[in-house]
Amino acid sequence: MLKITTSKKELSASSAELLIVGATPKSLTGRSGRKKSGSFDLAAIDRSYSGGIISQLKAMKFEGKAGESALLSIVGSKGPRTVLVLGWAEKTGNDFDRLSGYRKLGNAVIEAAERVRASRLAISSSVIDLDDEDNAAAFFEGLLLGGYKFNRYKSEVKEGFKGVEQLEFLGARRAPEKTLREVAIMCEATIMARDLVNMPPIDCTPSYLVRRAKEIARKGKLSIQVLDRARLKSIGANALLAVNAGSSEPPFLIKMVYKPRGRSSKVVSLVGKGITFDSGGLSIKTAGGMETMKCDMAGAAAVLAAMQALAVLKPKIEVRAYIPTTENMINGRAVKPGDIVRAMNGKSIEILNTDAEGRLILADALSLAVKEKSPVIIDLATLTGACMVALGNDYSGLFSDDEKLCQRLTRCAELSGERLWRLPLAPEYRDLIKSPTADIKNTGGSYGGAITAALFLKEFVGQAKWAHLDIAGPAFADGAKGYIKRGGTGFGVRTLIRYVMERF
Repeated sequence: MLKITTSKKELSASSAELLIVGATPKSLTGRSGRKKSGSFDLAAIDRSYSGGIISQLKAMKFEGKAGESALLSIVGSKGPRTVLVLGWAEKTGNDFDRLSGYRKLGNAVIEAAERVRASRLAISSSVIDLDDEDNAAAFFEGLLLGGYKFNRYKSEVKEGFKGVEQLEFLGARRAPEKTLREVAIMCEATIMARDLVNMPPIDCTPSYLVRRAKEIARKGKLSIQVLDRARLKSIGANALLAVNAGSSEPPFLIKMVYKPRGRSSKVVSLVGKGITFDSGGLSIKTAGGMETMKCDMAGAAAVLAAMQALAVLKPKIEVRAYIPTTENMINGRAVKPGDIVRAMNGKSIEILNTDAEGRLILADALSLAVKEKSPVIIDLATLTGACMVALGNDYSGLFSDDEKLCQRLTRCAELSGERLWRLPLAPEYRDLIKSPTADIKNTGGSYGGAITAALFLKEFVGQAKWAHLDIAGPAFADGAKGYIKRGGTGFGVRTLIRYVMERF
């Protein structure tokens, strides 16, 4: 467990192995009006090191710009011998950029600690003001998520850094225990989602997701219902069953419910796409296109992780999770282009592309949420490559007709360091998913694919307030970007948690 302390004592009294101090271009002049005991800006700390910090920085041509860092070793000092200096902008732009800056600082700290194998850190008040809860939360997120590694399948793992055990904040009045606790819960959930996405599909099967869901439900005292093939058939979840037809792994629809103490009339439902591997079916993907298709259950991972966190954080409203899960594979019984199935809500669907399977399994999950009178529904899905073409790898598409829901989700994403970009539910594109032989078809042509996929989902949400997040781009990172490491990112977990906790 990470121990947090505050101190206004001299540096010589600190047991830290690594000192972190912030710097701006102005602070590198060495002038400061705060010469009294207990001051922990760069100039004051530099005096404790007999000028050894700023002199080294100048020799390195360190300018103190945002994003710069310097790791110094200072012999004969009265404080920690290793010092990390982080460049920091005195003024930042919008909230997203400001909080992203603090996450980058947290990531820089954990990377430096790992590099020098320091488990006890002292952080100057020039780095982070703990009285600002949003800034502090972002810093801790960068620190806790920046140390993520997925190496459980490696034969040899080097023994070494065990992680940060103690953080001593110099010059701070109090330790933000409540903020740290909440951030730790959210980051633990995010890491769980990352792990699920990074697992190979031979292990992370629909049955495995069921086991993890049951484990989360047991620990969090959530109710859980797992609909198997027989039950899915009895309720008419034929779209999900059609996608599963080519797989030897059984399909499931997992339903989890968190209920607060006391009565609550407010309910929000979270729906996550759980395709544990997507070959494309008979509309088969290329070999290269399949390489990362273990991540096609990132929406399910995010919803599972959010439920794990919410069970601990205990919001004052009811939260339901619906997770349809299956593989999309090929055998002699696999669904074929031209097949027509009837979804749970009674609508017939002509399947023209078996690689547009995510919307099919979501159709039944959304229908069940509507049938059970969910007033607010948010779904997350790695749904379309078209969304990646439109927005790249960093943005999730956001679709909704509800203005307030969009605004609240966008704000919660901004606080979480996750980017949502609203795209239109263009009514004039509705004709693109009309079918001559069924009510609708599961493709909308070559253009506007993210929009037509969202319009398809809209057919199954009834009158509920609904938002669809197409997370195909940000769910998986091809390389490390600061505290976001290669592989599953856990995108959406913290946005969902903040939405539930702050909205209600």
